[in-house]
Amino acid sequence: MLISSDYKKDLPVISIVGMGGQGKTTLAQLVLKNDSVVKHFDKTIWVCVCDDFKVERLLNDMLQSLGGKSAETTTREALVRKLQENLKGKSCLLVLDDIWNDNREKWDRMRRCLLAIGGATGSKILATTRSDEVASAMQTSGLHHLGILSDDHSWMLFEKLAFADGGARKTQDLVDIGRRILKKCGGVPLAIKVIGGLLYSKKDASEWLKVEKNELWNESTNNEGGVMSVLRLSYDNLPSLPVKQCFASCSIFPKDTVMDKKNLIQIWMAQGLINDAMGGGHLQMEDIGSDYFNILLRSSLLQAAPEYGIEFCRMHDLVHDLSLQVSNNCFLNTEDGMVVSHDDEVMHLTVIQSRGKVLKNIEGIPPNLQTLYYFGGDGIMLEDILERSRYLSVLIVDCWFVTHLPIAVGDMKHLRHLDISRTKITVLPDSITKLYNLMTLKVYYLKEIPEKFSNLINLRHFECSSAMGQSCFFPGIGQLANLRTLPHFRISQAKGCQLEELECLRNLRGELKIFGLENVSSFESAAKANLSKKSSIQGLRLSWDGTKEDCDDNINSVMEGLQPHPNLKDLAISGFKGSRFPSWMVAKDRVTVLRNLVRLTLEELGKCEQVPPLGDLPCLESLEMVSLHNVKRIGAEFYGLDINARSSASCSSGTSNRDGKPVTLFPKLSRFVLRNMGSLEEWSDAMVPSNSSSSIKVFPSLRYLELGGFSDDLDHFPGPHSTTNLVSLESLGLYGWPKITSLPDQIQHLSTLGTLLLCRFEGLEVLPEWMGSLRNLRKLVTSNCSNLRQLPSAEAMRHLTNLNYLSITRCPLLAERCTKGSGAEWPKIAHIPRIHIYPLNKV
Repeated sequence: MLISSDYKKDLPVISIVGMGGQGKTTLAQLVLKNDSVVKHFDKTIWVCVCDDFKVERLLNDMLQSLGGKSAETTTREALVRKLQENLKGKSCLLVLDDIWNDNREKWDRMRRCLLAIGGATGSKILATTRSDEVASAMQTSGLHHLGILSDDHSWMLFEKLAFADGGARKTQDLVDIGRRILKKCGGVPLAIKVIGGLLYSKKDASEWLKVEKNELWNESTNNEGGVMSVLRLSYDNLPSLPVKQCFASCSIFPKDTVMDKKNLIQIWMAQGLINDAMGGGHLQMEDIGSDYFNILLRSSLLQAAPEYGIEFCRMHDLVHDLSLQVSNNCFLNTEDGMVVSHDDEVMHLTVIQSRGKVLKNIEGIPPNLQTLYYFGGDGIMLEDILERSRYLSVLIVDCWFVTHLPIAVGDMKHLRHLDISRTKITVLPDSITKLYNLMTLKVYYLKEIPEKFSNLINLRHFECSSAMGQSCFFPGIGQLANLRTLPHFRISQAKGCQLEELECLRNLRGELKIFGLENVSSFESAAKANLSKKSSIQGLRLSWDGTKEDCDDNINSVMEGLQPHPNLKDLAISGFKGSRFPSWMVAKDRVTVLRNLVRLTLEELGKCEQVPPLGDLPCLESLEMVSLHNVKRIGAEFYGLDINARSSASCSSGTSNRDGKPVTLFPKLSRFVLRNMGSLEEWSDAMVPSNSSSSIKVFPSLRYLELGGFSDDLDHFPGPHSTTNLVSLESLGLYGWPKITSLPDQIQHLSTLGTLLLCRFEGLEVLPEWMGSLRNLRKLVTSNCSNLRQLPSAEAMRHLTNLNYLSITRCPLLAERCTKGSGAEWPKIAHIPRIHIYPLNKV
């Protein structure tokens, strides 16, 4: 339906209709990922509509889906103009998810705006709705009614969840009970997922029987009612009251919000749903919250949103309805246009300013309000609301029109969580330093920190995306001994800005970025930061910013003192001016220190002459080495290989290498970037000593590789033989230099290659004929190749049967010869579905 050109009207609507929980949104998401759909449309836009069918809001959400922030203007005409700029000449698939509006006039107003936006012929709308009446009001051209799952498919989904690793053991008793329970779910995927998640945690047949016999099943008379019964059953079986309260707390977020695990836990802490006493002295609040989050995830009351990251989730709208139901009127979300009454028992309020008729009477704010989530609108009412909300423990403001923090916030003695990261606030008032109970502070951009910021002695999480200037930003930060999250720390000579400020911050976790390390002069000063004892830091960035000169021994000793804890997973070193890497990166016991390292980035290291030995790091998945300008040779030391030592170890443990079993180097590395190595002339293979019978496997898991920008004296790529046998490589980016006139022949043997990028090959004129052997190539990109004029022959191009995307950027000679219809190279590429040429036909 979506890629058909048979529709007679412009911008046809294709509707997916089905009951709640049946998988309409999931199906729409799968459609968007389908290769044929991806090839067919230049742009895809996703908007969650729900019951707030306001044209201006929907147009604004379309803009945000295209990658921008909320528009400064809210007028319909200005929004249409903005969208015209983004979509001019482009075919677009617009997904309108979860529509409830069946008013034909409202839809016609929206449709007129969409037609005014323009775009290329062939653009379409995909709508999901529970109602045939809604589909009719939208004048649907193609209708797909979503059916229930068959018994076999229902069982496949249930079995995958209930009997997953760590869950119940699959016995005949449990299979029989499970099939009976499954019949009660009516073939609705959401119900099956939730009941499967519930039974996963129950190992005994008696527990499964209790679920089967539960009276809640009797309350449903149809499939949709059955879904709500399953959801309620899952909620009732949550293991503790605090977990249930944390679930109810999720209702403060608007429907379809993508929620961050870390943010949820911080809110639960501020609302008093988690406290240190729950951990029995062994677990911190954050760890307890993580356990609660995982319980809700396993139960399918929260659903993973992996497209946003591994720690993001969302709630199905039916689950959101349940979270409001079980909150006992303590939580009120004005998403449905509800009016707040002064007499309500509401303690947690979400104000959605663009929706409904909420807060016409500002006096209606409940006096004991503890949570306020202020979302959207123009921000005008915020100050008045806060004047009446002195007992808040959680304040979240999501409105880009808000430019300053109201003075009333300084009087909120109970405030524990303040999130203004989605506002334009750049200055914090001095009064904020009186918020002694504050545990979490989130801002987007700050010009400076209040002078007495160190008064916030209970602060655990401070998140700030960016800061202005190069000066020290957190003087005296060492006094905040409870701090867990610190975005970055810039060292200077000013009082309270030395590296030893980090000494007392024993609870730091997550990611830490340290700038200004040129201001540290000795091993002793560096060691005072106690990085080697900070076991919860997962990511560490060490940056030298200035050109301050110091003797080489001092610089090297500083790096020695910055040894991290072995739990570290992500390490970045930038601007280091020393001539050698520290012993904790190169000595034989380095694997002990870096044994858990997953990502390593080395950049702008101007004096180091060798790269560190890394091949035997067992967990390393990503490696970037960029602008190590003094490295002339990458030799055997890079692979961290000592065959003799390994053989001895193998013999002593009874597993000899005499039978020639391979030694695997870089066993898990999947991403490798080696660029702008201006002096690099040689890169050799790992070598096996003559007295060893071992063989070597290098880069067995490598999927993404970027190489180039090596010594200008070279006329070829210095690559080891091991790069010709990359059995897993999917993407290759090559960056040339003036003397390179041809591509490395080894590429033709990369049978798994799907993406090839060629950039800055100024001496390359013709792409080689052997490119036709890359049968799995799907994407070919050429950029800044000023003399490139010819593709491989038409026959070779025809062999690239999977090629569906060709990009030619700033390659003027080739761009002219690929002119549609008239260019000499056009017949070779006319069959490729997506072709991008920029600048178009300019020489």
